[in-house]
Amino acid sequence: MKIESAAGEFEFDIETLKVAGNDVVVVGKMGVWEAETSMSRDDVLKMLRLTIGNPAFWRFSLRLIPYAVFGRKRNTGSATNE
Repeated sequence: MKIESAAGEFEFDIETLKVAGNDVVVVGKMGVWEAETSMSRDDVLKMLRLTIGNPAFWRFSLRLIPYAVFGRKRNTGSATNE
């Protein structure tokens, strides 16, 4: 996952997801630092409303089906000119 902000661009590698009390906690690493982000019930509901009501999200989700079934495209190691 990529996080972009005024402070810069950071890679966030998700490792686990857990529920702690009333929050959903995503645990991962940003570079060498361990990091957590917490979402309250209101945040989760907002995220659901934003995704369920968004046609672009559903088109994106449909494109994930072949990826989930067949996996990532493998790099054959050959160079191409595009």
